[in-house]
Amino acid sequence: MAVSKGIVINMIKSKREDRIIEILAQAGEEVSVLEIAQRIGRVSSVTIRRDIVRLAEEGRIERTHGGALLPVAGADKAEAPAPRENALQDEVEGVDAIVLPPIGGRGADTLRMLAKRRRIPFLAESSPQEGGVYLGPDNFTAGRELGRAAGRMLSGGIAEARVLLVSLENLPNTRARCDGFIKGFGETFRGTVRPWRVDGQGSFRIALRASLDAFAAYPDINVIFGVNDHSVLAAIEASDKAGADAVRAFSVGGEGAALFDALASRGKLKATAALFPEIVGIRAVETLAAALHGSAMPDEIRTPHVVVTPETLDRYYLKSGNGWVLAPEAEAAILGAAERPAFVRSVGPRRAIGFVPHYPAHDWYRNMARAMRERAEALGFELKIAAPQSGIAREIAAIRRLIAKSAARLVRAGDTILINGGTLSTLLADELTGRSGITIVTNAVDVMERLSGRPGLKLIMTSGEYQAKDRCLVGPSLGALFETMRVDRAFLSVDGISPHFGPSATDERLALAAKRFVDASREVVVMADHSLVGVEASHRIAGLGAVDDLITDSASLPADRLAFASLGMRITLADEEPEEGVATRSDRPVGNRKTA
Repeated sequence: MAVSKGIVINMIKSKREDRIIEILAQAGEEVSVLEIAQRIGRVSSVTIRRDIVRLAEEGRIERTHGGALLPVAGADKAEAPAPRENALQDEVEGVDAIVLPPIGGRGADTLRMLAKRRRIPFLAESSPQEGGVYLGPDNFTAGRELGRAAGRMLSGGIAEARVLLVSLENLPNTRARCDGFIKGFGETFRGTVRPWRVDGQGSFRIALRASLDAFAAYPDINVIFGVNDHSVLAAIEASDKAGADAVRAFSVGGEGAALFDALASRGKLKATAALFPEIVGIRAVETLAAALHGSAMPDEIRTPHVVVTPETLDRYYLKSGNGWVLAPEAEAAILGAAERPAFVRSVGPRRAIGFVPHYPAHDWYRNMARAMRERAEALGFELKIAAPQSGIAREIAAIRRLIAKSAARLVRAGDTILINGGTLSTLLADELTGRSGITIVTNAVDVMERLSGRPGLKLIMTSGEYQAKDRCLVGPSLGALFETMRVDRAFLSVDGISPHFGPSATDERLALAAKRFVDASREVVVMADHSLVGVEASHRIAGLGAVDDLITDSASLPADRLAFASLGMRITLADEEPEEGVATRSDRPVGNRKTA
């Protein structure tokens, strides 16, 4: 009996571990211990925490503070070092070509500018982006063809289709899939169609919550559509919890194992418009390899989609261990039907292709990255993978160095300048280390440490109270020095500058110190990369009328730059080289400071 009981316990543990991995795969992001326990049911958080420790030791998942996630994309489980090590080693730095996903916000501008500034081939994966060649499917057509298939499949079986559409509204490619599905469904379904649309925001948890709310409000929903694997799997789980057994589900994506398991089970999921991330990855590498061998980049690269049902699944994907792989015959047929670039294997020093997966833990990017790595190796190229935050951070660091160089060009022998604290101020100090005949006044310890003892430089520290977290001197006594001193220029590192609020800082005492620098200077130069332009931090330093110059980069919004220029401010884009013959800013006389 003891042995038998032990076997039962081990079987339960094994199933529980598989369920944990399934939950993490569906989420594509960190999931807390508590949420995993709730979703599995009849198990304590203590038990789940022990399971996570064991799985992490085996390298199957990655522990986080209070939860877990799947390892970052990069390689098969049997190969590769720990995920964190991969993330540190794989850097989108010094690449010769790059593939960028549809990342939104200022980070997207930063990464696009990386490609533009380095003049390297750039593929815009999944969604069109300025300056990039589109790589991906026709999302609207894929959704529409799936919708037409779903409409034909359900016609005659139900009189009214009450459709829950789980979308991702902030991306145009996923909106197009949703629009295409409902249009195609309406074209073939013989009956009434009543749609409800919710935004899953690309997160399994959010899609699950939104779908649960939809079923609570409209319990008669009988058709589900998801714009990707996570969206439809979340909606199916919501329908299970709501007891909606008559639901038929459809999705665009076909990203990974969880979706194909659901399709193969012949349950609620009836069809998916498979977009083949493996083929997208292969086409990306081949196109960039050809470009790096001198071929012209195409106008766009359209990748295939196929409506796959449980009956046709094995034509395209084969079960392999705990996952699914693209069938070799399907890969050969799909690639053979495509117009592919001519190229030869690269020789000599290996050139690098950069890839910045949008959601590194998602099956789409894991499978795409695996295919890209294999194809790059076969062609003699290196694939460098980094999370979006890594590429953004590195590019912003490079931009800030350019801004500091531009600021340093304004400093001339004989000048007395003020430099406050901040990242850009420290970089400016680095640029001035080899200069001479300059007097530098600062309240920043980091600036002092870099310039102290440099021959030819006179360094003056302000008085004040030391603020440890910012390594700066602040407080009322800081201004005593300026009662007897007037300086040529103040160089300010800020936390934000906007047309309506002016330059600003997150800390009140730092803002007051910077204001004293402004008041003591004949000319004020603000240094701010594009991530800070248009931003309003908590504490205003001065009005825009007090600022003579803004040194930024070309990813800042043109509307903001126009607003600054309309007030008479001079704008320098540090990442754009001045035209030949144009006088540098340091050749111009120091202007009179405008009134605030």
